[in-house]
Amino acid sequence: MAVRAALPSTRRIHIAVGLVVVVVLPLVSWLDGSGQLAWTMFSRTGRYRVELIADGVQLNPTEVAAFVAPGPTSSVLAGADHFKHHDVARATLRRQLEEVAILACKVRPGATITARLHELVKSDAPIRTSEVTVRCAR
Repeated sequence: MAVRAALPSTRRIHIAVGLVVVVVLPLVSWLDGSGQLAWTMFSRTGRYRVELIADGVQLNPTEVAAFVAPGPTSSVLAGADHFKHHDVARATLRRQLEEVAILACKVRPGATITARLHELVKSDAPIRTSEVTVRCAR
């Protein structure tokens, strides 16, 4: 009677963690439509543009980026008054658009800020626009 050797518990844990990281997380990231945790090897290169309006006056996203510590947020906003290629940033901005408007409040305290994200997922697709409006504290 042969007894099958059981896998050591640490090996089982490594296999379980590997399956979660390699299979489950990428699949779940498609639920929000971004697929940002799935490796697509540049099969999608969505573009985005940020439009900020403070009390009816255009506000440049690069100006807002100057108020943010150097890092991912400032690089995503800098130059975003023109279409930029970056699919993960595009999906993240869509989810965090209200926070972008709140950041713009640092530049224009007391204003009403309207933040619009214009997304171009494919070159032949129509532009999709998301919008939020916040009232800034003085």
